[in-house]
Parts: sequence; structure tokens; C-alpha cells
Amino acid sequence: MKVVFVGAGEVGYHVIDALYREGVDIVAVDNNSAVLERLREDYAITTVLGNATDSATLDSVDLQHVDLFLAVTDSDETNIIACLMAHDAGAGTKIARVKTIDLGLKTAVTEERFFGIDLVINPYEVAAEHLEYLVQYPQITDVHTFLSDRMMLLRVLIHDGSPLANKRVRDIGPQFQIPGSLLALILRGGEHIIPNGDAEIHPGDHVYFFAERTRLKKLFRLMHLSANPAHRVYINGGGHIGYALARRLELTGMDVRILEINEDRCDFLSEHLDHALVLNMDGSDVNSLKQEGVESADMFISLTAEDDINLMSCMLARTRGAKRTVALVKEQDYIPMLMQNGCVDIAFSPRRLTGRKILRFVRGKDVNSFFSFPNSDVELLEMEIKPGAGCLHAPIMQLGMPPGMLVGAVKRGEHIFTPRGNDVLEAGDTVLVIQQRRNRQQANALFLHVPTAEEPTVHEEIMAGPGASAAGGSGR
Repeated sequence: MKVVFVGAGEVGYHVIDALYREGVDIVAVDNNSAVLERLREDYAITTVLGNATDSATLDSVDLQHVDLFLAVTDSDETNIIACLMAHDAGAGTKIARVKTIDLGLKTAVTEERFFGIDLVINPYEVAAEHLEYLVQYPQITDVHTFLSDRMMLLRVLIHDGSPLANKRVRDIGPQFQIPGSLLALILRGGEHIIPNGDAEIHPGDHVYFFAERTRLKKLFRLMHLSANPAHRVYINGGGHIGYALARRLELTGMDVRILEINEDRCDFLSEHLDHALVLNMDGSDVNSLKQEGVESADMFISLTAEDDINLMSCMLARTRGAKRTVALVKEQDYIPMLMQNGCVDIAFSPRRLTGRKILRFVRGKDVNSFFSFPNSDVELLEMEIKPGAGCLHAPIMQLGMPPGMLVGAVKRGEHIFTPRGNDVLEAGDTVLVIQQRRNRQQANALFLHVPTAEEPTVHEEIMAGPGASAAGGSGR
């Protein structure tokens, strides 16, 4: 597979990092030599210095043999033109990041073809979509959605008083009977851990659950968390993301208040929003926050262009009584430290969100989509089980999956569920597998590989008993 990146900044770098580990042939095109030098230092890939709208530059990467073309520069015009040129030259799938040019798109991702572009991603809408989930479910600290948004992988902070604190994973199901949910991952001190049954959950851990959307409220109640969405939301910064978020939240009937220091921008927001209260004020001024009643905020979200203002505003809002704070942080390497030290409840990077959204649509051979967690060897794969695959005819608990591999969700027809050990997978099922990357080959062997007539299936190996095969892994 050959992939060409036009624009190797933070978004491109994040996606390149993930795809490089897939062993694909990567070419990066950028007009900044320092950016390309960094890539050459970190990865053994081909780099091209030049303007992506220059036909000579694109001709040098042999576009007719390119499987995937991604244009993710900071210029919408460059991204669109580069994709159109790649389309004319015969490149495969084209993905463009488009921020501000109005294409009539109001969603984060549009898969309707636009002049030969297969996928258009709006980073402002990607960020607003993510923030909307956090406002709808203020008890979570991160969220991914799958299978037509009906299955969620959500992250929750474990407090001292949580009923899960100091419990073993194997005891959680029988004790709490959480329906439609499965504990999938523990984030502890920056390390992602796929737990076995004996793993213990500690206060301060962030725990990821696979959960059916319709069962979320019951899951939250059993964890002694509020099942209600935020009611009053303060947005500091009425730029593109703040406006996109306010537009979404207005549809829910929430009390939305935007703090914007620029008077002209306030006029724009007042004209284009129906119900949000627009306040011309400095969201990092403690007296102004007090005057506008920030102590009543269920959620305070700071989205200005400056990281330091976002962090300071959130800390001030918290001291005044805001229940939950969220800060936009461009320097994504700072995010784990900021959250671990309790500076804000949630810090996020729009560029990282865009990067992981792109990865969800980068499909490899036999894998519908995948993404990896930052600074981790843990990944999530979405795969459709082939007829005759090795995982058929035996309960999941008997598949011999190695430690560090977990089937988190299954889609069977229109039915989506979180599987248990006694469930048997069927051909045509779509499975979400969370695993350590070193297990990729074993995952392919289980869910995609079709044994030949001479090879035993997993079921046949089990029926043959111990010692019949030397290829078995440790069970779960």
C-alpha cells in the first residue's frame, strides 16, 4: 500500500506515526524543510520538498500508483486543489482536510464524493462533535464511537468512592451486572493496560468501557455517577470551534453562554445563533467570570487560540465553582501531564482528534478501520469475520486469545452487543478487537484467516484436547 501525505504538520505527523507501524510505503510532501527533516529523523520514509499544487511536485510521487492520498495542510485551497490533481492523475482514495471553505457541509466527516474527493474532514466540526459528547456525558473524559455511533468506547475516572475502586476485573461483572458493557482498558500513569481478570482497579485510574449507547445511563448509575447531561455550559472563545459547538448545543435546549473578547465576533455570533447568550468579555478575567455567574456552570470549556489563556481560564472558573473544566491545548505532549496533575478535568488537541478521525477511515487489507492510542502499543481493529475463519464454532473463551487481546463488541446484522465468554462468533459478524499491537498476526489468524483443508480449525483443536497443537495461546 502506497500513501502520500500533503502536509506533514501535527495532523500529518500523527497519522504517519500510526501508518508507519503498519509497514506501508509513505511519501510526505511539504514546503517546510524542517518538517521533512524531522520526519526523516523519526521514520524511514520518502520526503519531497515542494508546493503540493505544483504539478511537477505531484508528478514526482507517481500518483497513478498511489492507493491513498491525504491532503492535510493548513490551507483549504491547497488541500482541495491537490486532491483534484491527484484524482485527475489516477490516485486511489483521496482525503482532504477542509476547515473554513463552505462546501455546504455541516458534519465532521462527509463521505459523499466532492469533485473526486472521497472524504472531506472538517477539523472544527470534529472538535465540536467530540465536545458535544463530553457535554452530553459530563462524567466521561474521552470517547470514541463505532458501528454507526451505537457502540461507544468511553473513559471514566475512578474516584476513591467509586464502587469499582480496589476491585478485581473478574469481580465487576458478577457483582454489578452491568448490561451491554465491557471493561476494556485501564489508563494508569500514562500507560494503557488491557487487563486480565486478576487486574485490580485503583483510585485515580482512567477506565475504558465498551458500552451500548442505550445502556449508558444504567452504567453510570451503577458507578454512582450522574446520568444527566450538563445543563449550563460556558464557552470561552467564540471562534470556529466555539461557534460550531454552540450551534450543536442549541439544538439540545441547553443553556449556552459564549464569552468572546472581540466585539465584531460577538456581532457575528449574535446574528448566527438563535438561543445562546453572547457576552462581550474576557473569559480569563476573574471579576468578569464572577459577575457572569460562572459558579453555576456545569461545564466550562475554553477554546481560544492560546493554550495559556485556556488553562488559566479553566483554573479560574474552577476556583469560582464551575463543576467541570475542558481546555483546548495545541501542545498535545502536555495533555497527559495537565490531566494527571489535575490542572483541568479534560484537555484535548483538535489536531490529534482530526488525526484519529482520519485513521478511522484509512482501511487496510481485511481491516475496516483501526486506530492506536497515543504513546501506546494498544490499538483497536474493526474486522469482518470471513466464512471459514478460525474463530468460528467455538465460544470466545475457548479461542486461545493471548493476553492483551479482547473482543469488545460485535455487530451481527442490525444487532450490536458486547460479547461474553460463552458467545460464539459467526461469519459476517463485525468485531471490534482491542489489543496490543504485537498480537496483530494472531488476530488476523483468528478472525480473518481461513484454514486450508489440511489445517485444523480452532474448534477441532479444542476437541482434540491438550497437546494436539503447539500453536495454542493462553486463554482469557
